[in-house]
Amino acid sequence: MVGTVRLFLRTTENDYQQQLKEVALREGKHAGFTVDVESAQDDAGRQAAQIMASIEKARATNLVAVLVAPVRDDTVAPTASAAAEAGVEWVMLNREATFIEELRRQFTDRAIFAVTPEQAEIGRIHGRQVRTLLPGGGCVLCVTGPLTASSARDRLRGLESVIADPYRLVTLNADWTSEGARLALERWLKNMPTDAETPGVFVAQNDEMALGLRQAARDAAVRLDLPLDKAPVIGCDGSPTLGQRLVREGRLRATVVTPAASGPALEWIARMRRHGEIPPATVIQAVTSFPGLSSLRS
Repeated sequence: MVGTVRLFLRTTENDYQQQLKEVALREGKHAGFTVDVESAQDDAGRQAAQIMASIEKARATNLVAVLVAPVRDDTVAPTASAAAEAGVEWVMLNREATFIEELRRQFTDRAIFAVTPEQAEIGRIHGRQVRTLLPGGGCVLCVTGPLTASSARDRLRGLESVIADPYRLVTLNADWTSEGARLALERWLKNMPTDAETPGVFVAQNDEMALGLRQAARDAAVRLDLPLDKAPVIGCDGSPTLGQRLVREGRLRATVVTPAASGPALEWIARMRRHGEIPPATVIQAVTSFPGLSSLRS
């Protein structure tokens, strides 16, 4: 099989985005594709321009598919339409979007779809981890990614479905980065009333933000004389090189393992190119707690 697949990453400064790249390169080679990778460095406008420029050169570069890990969900719809018009398959990674169904009705012979971990289940696992680590209830502080991202909203919705009385959920927004999460917690602590309940568990929607939370909690424990450094920290992504390693080292108490969406994306592109098999609108990947809840309980 001959053809080029272009993977557009949100950033290269993120462990999960690196997983997307590594898996895409491996699966692309297996399927016979040449995989090229570009990073937007967290600039949504730049990413849209990168994708459109690639589609405009599709014929000259033998471009067969575009895989997008979006900076912002609401900026990529025009690129999907442009790809379909140019005869190029288009895949959204780690997100879901209503415009995909609309475009599939318009371009019935194109693979326009999303591959994503089960985002709400990530939040539900976080909730079960919290209930295991803090069985008596208490304050749970969760730092989300940008709520413009469907993944951040769905993870929060899943957590809220599991966490209720006697738990009190505090949510802060950050930008998927360690520094963003650290600053978000520092700002919250600065404005926290002296008689406020301190968090008994910290939840972060990715492992890098979990590290930022951990650092801010440790700093505040010294500065404010609060037992924040005793509260367990939970993350997400759970790669062997970061999240699982941090749990084994004791720096995080738990994480959620989310497989790289680029693998199934390329598998479906190959099936489409070989057999004309149209993928479903959304390919859902299972997620798991690390460690398992029974091990976490013990």
